Amino acid sequence: MEIYQIAGYKNSGKTAVTNQLIRYFSAEGFKVGSLKHHGHGGEPDMAERTDSYQHFESGSVVSGVRGEKLTQLTLRMPFGLEALIQLYGKFSLDLLLIEGYKQADYRKIVLIKNEADLSLLQELSNIIAVGTWDVKLVENRNYPIFDMNHLQDNISALADHIRRDFDG
Repeated sequence: MEIYQIAGYKNSGKTAVTNQLIRYFSAEGFKVGSLKHHGHGGEPDMAERTDSYQHFESGSVVSGVRGEKLTQLTLRMPFGLEALIQLYGKFSLDLLLIEGYKQADYRKIVLIKNEADLSLLQELSNIIAVGTWDVKLVENRNYPIFDMNHLQDNISALADHIRRDFDG
């Protein structure tokens, strides 16, 4: 399973890039998994008024529901990133895209929205590409640069870069 991170500050476009890459690689026949770090404090949203939510609220440590084509689990136990990656490894994925977890040491596409975000290029490891709304901010860097203003047009070039990276 190949692992790539989409890293950047809040509202930098991480979800948009992740969704576009998931669509692209899924259409190419890859089994893609995704993992998002809920870095805003508190807990992720859960659908209230469902039976599985009521089970969870009643004290279940693990609450799950299986539908015709979907299984959903809610766990009352925070896992670290490495434990989550091990869990995802059970699903025979070709590619895992991680949104966030900036400080982890996996290959990264870093999103730079403005000048204040440039510090990420010195702070983060394993950067393989940079997405930005202002290409002039990141000119003369040793990374492939992708213009976020035209993400729809550039996603195949970014995906090809990722593919060459894990094929190489």
